[in-house]
Amino acid sequence: MGKLFGTDGVRGVAGDFLTADLALALGRAAAAISPADAPQVLIVRDTRESGEMLEAALAAGVSAAGGQALLGGVLPTPGAALLLRRYGFDLAAVVSASHNPYRDNGIKFFGPDGTKLSDDHEAEIERLLDDEHAGSADHPGHVKELHGAEADYLRELESRFADLDLSGTRVLLDCANGATYRVAPEIFRRLKADVDAFATEPDGRNINEGVGSTHVGALAKRVAGGPKLTRPGS
Repeated sequence: MGKLFGTDGVRGVAGDFLTADLALALGRAAAAISPADAPQVLIVRDTRESGEMLEAALAAGVSAAGGQALLGGVLPTPGAALLLRRYGFDLAAVVSASHNPYRDNGIKFFGPDGTKLSDDHEAEIERLLDDEHAGSADHPGHVKELHGAEADYLRELESRFADLDLSGTRVLLDCANGATYRVAPEIFRRLKADVDAFATEPDGRNINEGVGSTHVGALAKRVAGGPKLTRPGS
């Protein structure tokens, strides 16, 4: 098998290059390289329609290696790094292809310090993929939902930015129909900003479609030429 990991994890067309079988193998190998006997692995994803399939496959791989897969649901990538440290988990996996079209997806891993795995660790994962028996445990682990992950992420953000008062500030957010579609407007509201947000209705296929970091014109148009935004009571 050739080199899989690029600069931002393993990426490709979901179901074609990035299959459920590959996701399962990656989950098993990632859990196997952890020094923990039963590593706790947080898994979060964005809103792509392939996310649930890859999330389930990753979790199955982690469990096959004797690990504990904890499903955090839809959260942005920084949420995985933050919650990894907050809970003291051993690993985190993010199922996302960031600004790519919805057909693509990706998997990237974070170590217990909240940073992406080193090149050496990624190489070790790739080496284990070539051994179909590597990482198999005598007793499988478990797959569980991590209830309250989104709420905990928001509380952490609110605590870290407690001194930032955005009262009287108007904020327009382009959420790209992606992983921030709930948490981004909410954290700005908690910081007392007046928030207007768009691209907050993901359907699995509209992520980054004419919006997001590669289509900043959608945001600029609303700021410069869109309807005037007024504060309640003004």
